[in-house]
Amino acid sequence: MKEQVFVSAVVYVRDEENSVIAGLEQLNDSLAATFVNYEIILINDASSDSTLSNARQVKDIIKGNLTIINLSRRHGIEKAMNAGLVKSIGDFIIEIENIKFEFSLEIIHVLFKTAILGNDIVAASPNTGLTWTSKLFYRLINHFSYLKLDLRTESIRIVSRRALNAMLNLKEKVRYRKALYAYTGFKKQLILYDPIFKVSSQKKKINRENISTAFDVIVSFSNIGLRVSHYLSIVFLLFSLFMAGYTFYNYFFNKNIVEGWTTLMILISFGFTGLFFIVGMLGEYISRLLIEIQNRPFYTTSSVEMYKTNKFINNEIQQANSEAAVAKE
Repeated sequence: MKEQVFVSAVVYVRDEENSVIAGLEQLNDSLAATFVNYEIILINDASSDSTLSNARQVKDIIKGNLTIINLSRRHGIEKAMNAGLVKSIGDFIIEIENIKFEFSLEIIHVLFKTAILGNDIVAASPNTGLTWTSKLFYRLINHFSYLKLDLRTESIRIVSRRALNAMLNLKEKVRYRKALYAYTGFKKQLILYDPIFKVSSQKKKINRENISTAFDVIVSFSNIGLRVSHYLSIVFLLFSLFMAGYTFYNYFFNKNIVEGWTTLMILISFGFTGLFFIVGMLGEYISRLLIEIQNRPFYTTSSVEMYKTNKFINNEIQQANSEAAVAKE
């Protein structure tokens, strides 16, 4: 028996002309087999190939509503997904960041069944080992975050409407959804799966974006910069005290040292190294304040294409006729 709730599936694509048709067809079949009513929101992040035209080819076979949001320029996964989440109207929202699914789409039903048990956020993560860069990133953010976080790689996620609304209401300019969902405080469940294949090409393609996102997340959602600055301040304070003691020792007990040039240069070099690092970290936080003050939009869209199925159009007509009949009575 199909589920009666309305579900929104938000999917990110960029330059996926070879995968978008098959991906949308598979996703449509999976959603149609599980839910009575659903919509697919495709986020086209300024693709430079035939991704958009290929996506339009499958609009007639989509049994639910299809919305294509075309962004005016490349925004990256996090900001682009935010555009689709704002547009979604479902009771539950499915977030997919890669249309080349490395998991079986049967997991959507598993995620939904887990969500209706009282889990507002349910994510699926591959049970294979992470790369050393991913391990380092998650170790840093989990250890130094303002809240106690337990983040890891997630390939697909389903969230309730109230969890999504709470996340969207957060004002952080760095829209790292995993951390933002954790900040909402809603109950979360993680499900592990065996990946069908490794999406190595996609990871290589967005490697620079991942590095930039990781840096923004670590600075915005953790106090690692302040902690490192404090630790460095203590280290250089101890070093300065040691050098002061060493200087006094040579002044009283070693009559051969006259210039003291080496000691002075070492002290100045180490001292200014730590000082410039601390100033650099403070500059990063000041830049975040500037971004907050500027209050620029998270994304800009060039167009929105909406394709409704006859089933939904007929339902809207029937609902309008029923309301009109009630009004006459």
